[in-house]
This record gives sequence, structure tokens and C-alpha cells, in this order.
Amino acid sequence: MRCHLCLSISWQSLCKNCLKTILKPSPSKRVLEDGLIVYSVYSYKNIKNLLHTKHTYHGAKIFSELTKYALLPLVKTFTCKDIYSLPIDDHTRSGYSHTAIIAHELREVIKPLYGKLRAKNRTRYSGKKLYIREREKRDFNLKCKENLDIVLIDDIVTTGNTLREAHAICKKNNINVIFAVTLANAKEYK
Repeated sequence: MRCHLCLSISWQSLCKNCLKTILKPSPSKRVLEDGLIVYSVYSYKNIKNLLHTKHTYHGAKIFSELTKYALLPLVKTFTCKDIYSLPIDDHTRSGYSHTAIIAHELREVIKPLYGKLRAKNRTRYSGKKLYIREREKRDFNLKCKENLDIVLIDDIVTTGNTLREAHAICKKNNINVIFAVTLANAKEYK
């Protein structure tokens, strides 16, 4: 197999050299308008090409490696006892769910709740304009017991609409969202 970035021979989709040099994490904290705190480990512009593999066979391996390398060490710094992870819309597409992979790789710190937060609206928002994202809500269906402490899991926070909508349905159903984690933050800070 070859590294997805440098094309050198590697046992993984991303070689150790690229993980240590090119993909060095740059953690960020973003507070959405509703008060939800979102922790991310990469700037979107730095891993955009890797994130766009999420609908390909190699994407499953890439998402797994990025999570183990960058997101897991960050989440381990938080006290996560008796906390669950809730992957956003972990419906299987292209043979796997990228949010379920992220939740799976974080399982040693936070226990995943698979299939509990699914969008009724199947629109893909990747590459869509802001007005389309705002007009066409995800319309989540939540199947979780009340009074849980959870961490929302997604791959990218762009406008924050998806995370805010997930946060709102959780609050409405008496589920405490402590924070959210994503691999990438698309908001540019100056």
C-alpha cells in the first residue's frame, strides 16, 4: 500500500512521516451561537483532500488513522467518565459511516451510541451554499434515553448548523451535551 499523501510504501493509508510532519494537529476550540463548544484538531484547509475521501473505500482507513493520531489524544485530556459519544447521522453510506468510525476510534474514552441520531433529510451538504444548508434542515430523529451526558461527533464543523440542530434535539429530549468534537474546523480565524 502507498501513503495517500506522499505515495511512499506504507502499511497504513497515511505513513508515520506524514502524520508527524504534514498532519501535525493544531487543536482549536469554537463556541457556536447556542453555546455549544466544539473542539477540532485540524483546520479544514489543511486536510480538505483527506476529508473528501469519506465516500471512498480508502476514506474509512484515513478517518480511522486521523482520529487515532490526532483526536483521541485530545479527547483523552478531558474527564470522560460515564460519558457517551453520539455520532451525528451515522447512517452507512459507501460501505461505512465516517462519524461511526470516529466514534469507534474514541471508544476507549467515551462509549459510542450508534444509530441513535439520524437525519430524516438525506440531502448531502458537502459543497453546498450556506443558504441551502440553512433552508434544508437535517430534521433529526433521536432514539436515546434521557439524562445522559454525551459528546456529539462529526467530521467537520463548517457553519455549525448541523451541530446546533443536533444539540437542540438533545436538549429537547433531556440529554446533556457536554461538548462536540470534529476532525476539522472550517472557520478561518484571523
